[in-house]
Amino acid sequence: MLDYTGIRCPVCDKPFQPGDDIVVCPQCGAPYHRECYQKEGKCKFDDLHAEGKSWAPPASPEAPDVSAEIKDQECPNCGKLNAHSALFCDQCGASLSGEPARHKNQKQNVQNPYGNPPPQGGNPFPGSGSPFPGGGVGGSPMPFALDPMGGVGPDELIDDIPAKEVAKLVQNNTAYYLPTFRNQKKYRRNRFNFCAFLFSGPWMLYRKQYKLGSIITVIVFALYIASTYVNIVWSSPLMVDLLTQIGVDFSSSAPISPQQWNAALQLAMENPHDTLLVLLPSLLLGLILVVMIIMGFVGNRLYMNHCVKTIHKIQQEKLPTAEYNVQMQSRGGINIPLTICLIVCYFIVNFLPNFL
Repeated sequence: MLDYTGIRCPVCDKPFQPGDDIVVCPQCGAPYHRECYQKEGKCKFDDLHAEGKSWAPPASPEAPDVSAEIKDQECPNCGKLNAHSALFCDQCGASLSGEPARHKNQKQNVQNPYGNPPPQGGNPFPGSGSPFPGGGVGGSPMPFALDPMGGVGPDELIDDIPAKEVAKLVQNNTAYYLPTFRNQKKYRRNRFNFCAFLFSGPWMLYRKQYKLGSIITVIVFALYIASTYVNIVWSSPLMVDLLTQIGVDFSSSAPISPQQWNAALQLAMENPHDTLLVLLPSLLLGLILVVMIIMGFVGNRLYMNHCVKTIHKIQQEKLPTAEYNVQMQSRGGINIPLTICLIVCYFIVNFLPNFL
């Protein structure tokens, strides 16, 4: 027998409950309370009988599209803003209704089956038989799996702003940035950012630091284009000429030996102008490397200052809570479309010399 629990009786419009006395129409299979069917005296679905069709339970309502909703639900665990109708935080899995035991969210249970932060120095999984004193290695607290705050307390200050507010703006990869920001402010410890080193200006634009990111991007692109232009127009033709002077035969497919390169460079050094033209592309690329290294060392600090400054600006506007959360969501996070555009531009600039 089918489970009709929750389906409404066609006569009284009350949902069937477990244990209800239910009868079904022998022709179409529509369910009724026995009392309701006897009172009605017949099945209400004559149209199905005439067409020879069977009754079918109503389709379940479609879940709301949370991606189109305003993100105004703040997670009590990590501070992430979630869609208005969300039951659980999409970052850490914590319950947004305050009832993790009722909803039994699997992701939350994996992180912490008891729904509460573990006591300092304690084991968040009581009874798990951890062989380590205090629940962790060497007596240290056993960390959360996938802790979105990176061990930083929600009310711990970064500059003069609670970490949970900074998390609202950072949104992505908070487990890395929050402890990095705290260590910079509290302990004066810097951390090398490899993303800022490898991508520099584009990384800043990706993190919505548009003003400084645009400046760094323009500088790096200008140096790269200048290096490519000087190499194609002056340096490469000059090196070919110098190699020809020392007897290198370019009609053969034999590679140029290091001794031949050294001889050509020695010949170029006899003329300071030629030396500069030969070395200029490498010098320009060296400047790009210097910018990348500097960005790797100062990237986290620049991003922290950007976050603090942006939050101060939003707070000064004295907006209602809902609008405040919307502004934090829109001004923070990452900019993926712009990143894709920059990648396309990079490939265009990188492969353009092949067509010149």
